[in-house]
Amino acid sequence: MSEDLEPFDPATAKEMYLEARIHDLAQSTLQSHDYRLKQFVQWCDSIGLENLNDITRRHIHQFRVKRRTEDDPSITAIKGQLATLRVSLRFCVSIDAVESGLDGEITTDIGVVGQWYS
Repeated sequence: MSEDLEPFDPATAKEMYLEARIHDLAQSTLQSHDYRLKQFVQWCDSIGLENLNDITRRHIHQFRVKRRTEDDPSITAIKGQLATLRVSLRFCVSIDAVESGLDGEITTDIGVVGQWYS
């Protein structure tokens, strides 16, 4: 964890991100972001990740794998979820809650025959 980061729990991060976007996004888009990020917050709770300062690329990978394998979403759904997570983490970087560059590590690329890769 960087010394410049300020402790920040996932649920508060989600709420602050949504508040910051309220004038930028349509209500339906905000609701979609809320739903997608709620799943990420629940996952953080399930693994005991209480401070986003501690999130790593490995966590992002584990979340992607969990969503892809256990929840079995459509390709469109997982791409939307990862894109929303990326922009919310970009917001978290801007307020010193997450290491710089972590947001750029999230990709929604698809490999051969629907296989995901990072």
